[in-house]
Amino acid sequence: MRALGSLRHKFRYFFKSATEGLSPVVGSLLSLLIVFVLVGAVASSINLSGGRTNFQQPMARIALESCEGGLCHDGSTEPVKFEENQIVLMHEGGDSLPLDSISIRVSGYGNSHRPVFGQGFLTGDTSVFYLDLGSGGKKSDYYPEHNGDTLEDGLWDVGERLVLCGQDSAEGSIESSVKVSVNGDDNTSDNYGFKAGSEITLMVIDREGRNVIAERTAIVKLAE
Repeated sequence: MRALGSLRHKFRYFFKSATEGLSPVVGSLLSLLIVFVLVGAVASSINLSGGRTNFQQPMARIALESCEGGLCHDGSTEPVKFEENQIVLMHEGGDSLPLDSISIRVSGYGNSHRPVFGQGFLTGDTSVFYLDLGSGGKKSDYYPEHNGDTLEDGLWDVGERLVLCGQDSAEGSIESSVKVSVNGDDNTSDNYGFKAGSEITLMVIDREGRNVIAERTAIVKLAE
């Protein structure tokens, strides 16, 4: 009986010691669990508030006000010049668009000439790509002259117009930020003209979010 009592005493002591030893461990685990929950809640809050604002895709209403032009040197007695091809866009509402992160693509039936004078013209399915809407890489006496107010603060704001011209591409040693291809051939001067009476499609693109802000079509009116 004395042995049995001694065994019970040892069991009670072991159980009490084990319980007391586990208490700090359980407390530490609970503390870590609470920290993880709080960190997750803070991270979710940041993603839902600040993160959403930082990566929110711009929204804007862009109207295609006018499109005039014609093919350059198409054999007519009075061919239309590249600089007479002009597309006028109006920002009618929504977010201001940073010129350095917005691109424009125009496609339709048009033409361009080879980069070296005398090599001739290319005519067919024409794609014009403005890599950005800033003044860099564009002809200094065309694009900046037409878009002075819009270029002033680097933003395309509500109420401002943007004018695209067939002669916007940079010349000489400056790398052009206007790229033109005809029938998939991009060995061009990066100037362009679109056939009068044909339809063009224009897309305003947010490069950072890789989404189309606006897509418009228009019939090219013969430049007077």
